Amino acid sequence: MQFTTSLLAILASTAITNAVVVDLFSDTDCQVPAGSRNVWDNSCAPLGGFQSFRITGSGGSGQQLSAYSKNYCADKVTACVGVSATGDCQRATNDNGGSNAMGSSPVCGAL
Repeated sequence: MQFTTSLLAILASTAITNAVVVDLFSDTDCQVPAGSRNVWDNSCAPLGGFQSFRITGSGGSGQQLSAYSKNYCADKVTACVGVSATGDCQRATNDNGGSNAMGSSPVCGAL
């Protein structure tokens, strides 16, 4: 019985956990690859430097993906878009330069 309860709890949590998948680029036009990363719903992902990104896998319903200039999700937002995979190149820079982290939440810049 304990095993069944634990298994159901795990299955329930995986059903509501989503991640947006992004390809990162070191230039502003999505031409020079800098890696790919999952950004889980309602979390912050320190990513290192990037200046643009493309969403390649949609995240959870109602989530917004925010890029941040610092390597934590508490500084200036450089970009904010919905988490649906459009394939469009998104610029993620501001007056201070590129981005270093991304967060996914229901509101832009909420993490």
